[in-house]
Amino acid sequence: MDLEIKEQSNHLSKYNININKAMFILVLSIFIDMLGYGMILPLLPEVAETFGVSDFWVGLLISSNAIATLIFSPLWGKLSDKFGRKPILIFSEIGTLVSFLILGISSSYIMILFSRILDGCVGGIIPVVRAYVTDLTTPKTRSVQIAKISVATSASIVIGPILGGFLGSLNWRFPPLMAVILTGFSIVLSIFKIVESMPKERIKDLKEDRESDISLLNKKFWNKEIALRLIQIFVLNIITVLFISTIPLIMDERYGSDPSIIGVLMSIVGGFIIIYAGFLMKRIIKKFGEKKLLILSLVILILTFSSFPFLTELWMAFLFALPFGFCVASIQPLLMNNVTKAVEADKQGVASGWATNIQSLSRTFSPLIGTGFLEIGLINLLGFTLDPYFLIGLFTVSLGIILSLIIYYDFKKHKNLYKTDF
Repeated sequence: MDLEIKEQSNHLSKYNININKAMFILVLSIFIDMLGYGMILPLLPEVAETFGVSDFWVGLLISSNAIATLIFSPLWGKLSDKFGRKPILIFSEIGTLVSFLILGISSSYIMILFSRILDGCVGGIIPVVRAYVTDLTTPKTRSVQIAKISVATSASIVIGPILGGFLGSLNWRFPPLMAVILTGFSIVLSIFKIVESMPKERIKDLKEDRESDISLLNKKFWNKEIALRLIQIFVLNIITVLFISTIPLIMDERYGSDPSIIGVLMSIVGGFIIIYAGFLMKRIIKKFGEKKLLILSLVILILTFSSFPFLTELWMAFLFALPFGFCVASIQPLLMNNVTKAVEADKQGVASGWATNIQSLSRTFSPLIGTGFLEIGLINLLGFTLDPYFLIGLFTVSLGIILSLIIYYDFKKHKNLYKTDF
C-alpha cells in the first residue's frame, strides 16, 4: 500500500500535484463547508417554534435542499470533468456563502426554505471534492482517503453543534452568519492554495490512454455495475440520513433534551468517527481487508437499529451512538470506493456527481419518512400498539437487510471487486 502511494505521488508530480498537501486542503474545505450544517441542525426545533411550523415542515427544509442537489449534482460533476475541479469548487462555495447569508437574515419560513433550495442548486462541493480524491488515489488507497473526508465531516459534526448551540442560545441567526464568515475563508483557501487535479495536460493524457485501449473506447458510463453500486449508496443513506435528520426532534420529544444535549450526542458520534476513520480504519483494512470489514459493519448496522425501539432512557441513546458511528465511518467510504471501481478515470467527476445525486435523493425522502413516523404517533397493527420509534426501528432494520442482500449479489456477480484486497 505504501509503495502504491509512492508510485501515485511520483505520477502526479509531473502535474505539480502534491498528494499530502492537496488532501489536507480538501479535508479542511469539507470541514468548513459542513461546519455550517453542523451548527444549524440542532437548532431546527427552535426554528420550528419561532415560525410556528410542524415537524413535517422542518423535515421539508432538509428535503428541499436534497431535491435541489439531486437535480444539479450530476451537472457539477460533469462540468468538473470538462473544465477542471477548482473553478467548479470555487463557484459552489460562493453559492453556499450566499445561501447561508440569506438564511441568517430570513424573516419568514419561506426565506429559510429558499436559502436551503439555493444551497442545493449551487452546492457542488461534495461531488467535486470526491472526484478530486479519486484523482489523487488508486483503488487500493482510495477507501482510506475517502474516510478522511468522513473525518472532516465528523469533526464538523463534533464542533458544529457545540458552536451552534452556544451561538444559537444567544440568537438562532448567529450560527448561519458565522457560517458565512467561515465559508468566505474557505473560498480564499480554494482560490490561492488548491492545485487543479485535472489540468489540461492530464485530461489529454487520460484521453489518449482511453483511445489506445480498445476495451475502454466504447465503454459507456451507465452499466449494470455502476447502477448496482449507486443503489447501495441510496439504501445506506436512507438509513443514516433518517436517523441524523430526525434525531434532534426525537431527542426533544422522547427525552425532553435541549439543543445542548442534542449537540453533545451528535458530537459523540462525530468524535468516534474521527478516532476510528482517522486512526484505526487503515489498520483494520490492512489486516482484514475491505470485504470482511464491510460484512462486519452490515451485521452491526442491523443489530444496532434492532435496539432502536427500546432506547427508553437518555443514556441508551448515547450508547446507541457508538456502533452507529462505526457503521457510518466504515460502510460509506467502502461503498463509495466500489463506485469508483465501476468507471474509468476520466469519468470520476460524473460518477461522483451521480453518487451525490443518489445521496440527495435519499435525503429527500428520509427526513419526510422520519418526521412522518413521528407525526403518525401510535398505530394499532394486528392487535399491537406501535409507537413511532418502533416503526423507525422496523423500517431501518428492513432496509439494512435489503442492503446486505444487494451487496451479497454484487459480490457474486463481480468476483473481481476485491481483487486488490489486502
